Amino acid sequence: MTNTVDMTAVIAKAAELNNNLGEVQKAIKACASTKCRLKKQPGRADYQTLMTACLQEEQLLKNVKSYLAQEPKKTVMHLDADDIAAMSYDEIVRAIRSVQSKKTHTKWSDDCERDDDGNFIPGSGPAYKEACRIEQMLIDRKLELKPNAAGFSKASLRELIDTLRVCSDLDVATCLDRIEAFINGGETE
Repeated sequence: MTNTVDMTAVIAKAAELNNNLGEVQKAIKACASTKCRLKKQPGRADYQTLMTACLQEEQLLKNVKSYLAQEPKKTVMHLDADDIAAMSYDEIVRAIRSVQSKKTHTKWSDDCERDDDGNFIPGSGPAYKEACRIEQMLIDRKLELKPNAAGFSKASLRELIDTLRVCSDLDVATCLDRIEAFINGGETE
């Protein structure tokens, strides 16, 4: 069974608590106190109803807490060098696609400069130029992180491993030398 979160209820509860994480913490503590008091009164006629309501309220408050505690994700147009340096290779590839899409949408935007005849000069707007700058930083970082920089594939790595396994008489130093030669583009013997 998967638990789905009703985000409308979470957002409404967050608004009710003024989107204040401190208020949410207080409400969670109050709910925990109520739950603790209820646990000491299992003989009450309305025990199940009150405990169910208390647990549901507690879960809602926990969802509100995680909702408010989330750090807003930066859009690709707001990335800086530190953000890009912290990204993985896959994140870089996705960000490049995103910024290229942004470039396409801003190439002919209203903030582009115009020539003497009043025609748009494509790609002359500040949003397009910023997208180009970010794209270049992303491409540079992608080249730094490129996983197969030496041009070898998983299949050729498997072949190298199989070769080294067959040569069981090789010592560790020789194996490492062969792996380094392979990575640097040399042939394995």
